[in-house]
Amino acid sequence: MEASVGMCHNCLLEISAEKEDDSGKKKGSTMSGLRKDKNFMALLSELEVQKVRPGGYGMHPKMETLKMLLLQHFGARMGEGEETRAMVFVTYRECVDEIVHILNEESPLLKVTRFIGQGTDKQGRKGFAQKEQLEVGRELRPWIVCL
Repeated sequence: MEASVGMCHNCLLEISAEKEDDSGKKKGSTMSGLRKDKNFMALLSELEVQKVRPGGYGMHPKMETLKMLLLQHFGARMGEGEETRAMVFVTYRECVDEIVHILNEESPLLKVTRFIGQGTDKQGRKGFAQKEQLEVGRELRPWIVCL
């Protein structure tokens, strides 16, 4: 589930956008030439139509499976009064945001936290410092099950 339609759309918008240098002048980019391609613009238009319709782009099949598995896991243990935790690993920060958004719809059964490593993303949001990462690791250690 490393790339959804929404992530693809955002990437296409980013690479086709006109960039400015430090002085505020627009840079000549071959990527901005994509905006002149009628097929590319038709694709962007279709993606915009899909984005605003009810349900948006629709859920990626792997996202549906992830949601179903977590609901089953936590739902079964909730009835038994058993405490449990899960951690989902993905490659892209944008994917983390989508997962958090989708799983937060199942609150209070699922209590979702965004856990991202060091560094800052394109929107300026910082990840966890190493000290924070180690603390989360200590909290999760009793729950770790190797498969």
